[in-house]
Amino acid sequence: MDRGAAGEPPAARRLGARAEGAAPVPRRTRAAGTGRGVTPAGEWRPALVALDVDGTIVTYAEFHRPPRAVVVDAVRRAHDAGAHIVVATGRSMHSTLPLLDQLGLKDGYAVCSNGAVVVDVESRAPVDIETFDITDTVRYFTTRIPDAVLAVEELGRGYRVTGEFPAGDLDGTVTVVPHEALVAQPVTRLVVRWPDGDRDRLREIAHASGLPSVDYAIGYTAWLDIMPVGVSKASGLSKVAGKLGLQGADALAVGDGHNDVEMLRWAGVGVAMGQAPDDVKAVADAVCADVESDGLATVLDGYFA
Repeated sequence: MDRGAAGEPPAARRLGARAEGAAPVPRRTRAAGTGRGVTPAGEWRPALVALDVDGTIVTYAEFHRPPRAVVVDAVRRAHDAGAHIVVATGRSMHSTLPLLDQLGLKDGYAVCSNGAVVVDVESRAPVDIETFDITDTVRYFTTRIPDAVLAVEELGRGYRVTGEFPAGDLDGTVTVVPHEALVAQPVTRLVVRWPDGDRDRLREIAHASGLPSVDYAIGYTAWLDIMPVGVSKASGLSKVAGKLGLQGADALAVGDGHNDVEMLRWAGVGVAMGQAPDDVKAVADAVCADVESDGLATVLDGYFA
């Protein structure tokens, strides 16, 4: 059926099962783009494919496991057809690089840390880094939530943290440091984790901060990513597109979280995963099957099978 589940935003079209899935069309109100994704038959096909990782390429339970074969195969077909595959993730660089290997991606770019870090895949080195001073932000959250734990990324290695995070939250090298050491230098991202807190309450506290120099994205748990103002997956993807001579209108983006909203809006076609919150679905052009049902493969095969 074309009709979505009860309560699904009407602006988002639901894609069918893999065998029946049809590719969503680009937004007609957007600029035409470069035209590099148009097929000989005149059909639009993305020249750039931006993919969230957790909740899109892999399930949240599969954080430390390779992607499923059906997803890897769909990504490979898109790449072999000439699309630029760009992983766009909240994961840090050190956590993203192994996934690129598992997907068989050996060239191009990846967007890490919610847009703060752009990585050259072939050299495995960052080519663009956005940082900010977190002194005021740390002061605010430690005052409002004394039992929260904080983390900042050590690029390519792991994290510096103020206390113990729940098991499985972080990977790489984790070093406990005092708050003074956390704010000693500009960073790409600040993580606020409230292990015993409520996600909605954390959102309220973040919204009330009034801090002018930061943007933030809330996770599925009481986890808050704080980035330099203006930094998002979309800003990182825009830099990548510029390097490739492309525009947002040439892109397909697929994701499931609040940190994907900007890139779903930026892309010529934005597709939300089936398990995405309703407010994420509301900004998408289409909604595919959930990650457990390999919804990403549905979308990619609609263009590249």
